[in-house]
Amino acid sequence: MFRLSRRIVLALGVFAASSCAHAADDELVLGQTMPYSGPASALSAVGKVQTRYFQMLNDQGGINGRKVRLISLDDSYSPPKAVEQTRKLVESEGAVAIFGSMGTAQNSAVQKYLNSKKIPQLFVFAASARFADPKAAPYSLAGMMLFATEAALYANVVADTLPDAKIAVLYQNDDYGREYLKGFKDQLAKRNASAEIVAAAPYEVTAPSVESQIVALASSGANVFLNASTGKFTSQAIRKAGELGWRAQQFLPIGSNFVATILKPAGLDYAKGAISAVQMKTVGDPEWINDPGYVEWLTFMKKYYPEGDTTEQLNFVGWNMAVLMNKVIAACGSDLSAENILKQAISLKNVELPGLLPGFSITTSADDYRLYRKARVERFDGERWVPVPGIPIVEVP
Repeated sequence: MFRLSRRIVLALGVFAASSCAHAADDELVLGQTMPYSGPASALSAVGKVQTRYFQMLNDQGGINGRKVRLISLDDSYSPPKAVEQTRKLVESEGAVAIFGSMGTAQNSAVQKYLNSKKIPQLFVFAASARFADPKAAPYSLAGMMLFATEAALYANVVADTLPDAKIAVLYQNDDYGREYLKGFKDQLAKRNASAEIVAAAPYEVTAPSVESQIVALASSGANVFLNASTGKFTSQAIRKAGELGWRAQQFLPIGSNFVATILKPAGLDYAKGAISAVQMKTVGDPEWINDPGYVEWLTFMKKYYPEGDTTEQLNFVGWNMAVLMNKVIAACGSDLSAENILKQAISLKNVELPGLLPGFSITTSADDYRLYRKARVERFDGERWVPVPGIPIVEVP
């Protein structure tokens, strides 16, 4: 497969301008697919900040003496396009691993192909349980808290604090949304809670708006709103609920609680009181103003991504995951085979990352691929996310 004895290619990337270039000796090429265009283009901030991170590593001498080049390809948030671009990374660029690609449907579309090729699919920005199933898909690892884990956490909060709740659910009509809804329902059933789901409305990711769904959900009389949506649809849902005067207790997914890109477009007043869960520090929060990890990120942004928005949580999340990938590659030493990269990724032991909350770390094993097992429950006060009094950090076995 490799004609250059010291050419090692990893797939991470995203800038199409680099996609036809050839790797040089002693160069590590990284790649991924990202939605640089299409309905979820805001999520591409992750790929942009990661390219700058590996540029910084190059300036410092690379990883174990190897320079790093990213190939970052646009998939338009389209599963068929993700398949096309991932095949290009593997078959044309000689990729030995895929890192951090964005989207549940997109990563699902390429999972079987990558596992059949024994290509590690690492720390993807998707949270389906299918990316933490070492028996069915040993080469795939999620980079987020699993949907079912997060949904169960919110179901526990409802059962403990709103036992007679009437719940309305907005969910994306794909694996993400359906898995999220199922996890929430299953946990309510396990808790024998008297709370009940009185309305549920799906939406398509290709739809222009979810306003009609919100009107229907608001009319259900629900006093709890599980807003299991993404991107612009989360903003639309928050804003429409606020315009209707529907003041149900809202729950927002971890991937949709970003102040700059989700809550501000929705209207901060409309988002006030929403509950979410976090494992990471929140950008712009005075709690972290002197935190060494947070200061490290700000210093990086100022030098390598000065045009990047330091109020954008995705820039922080993407950087933090790139730090994790750096640690995995460094642990590989001189053996950057697909097998060793996977071995190191599933052998992490209490790895601390600069973006994680104090006391949080990453541990993986051959039997348990989950990166995250606990979270801090927080409420949006109109300006920032703050811990909810009386609800401690929750751990899911």
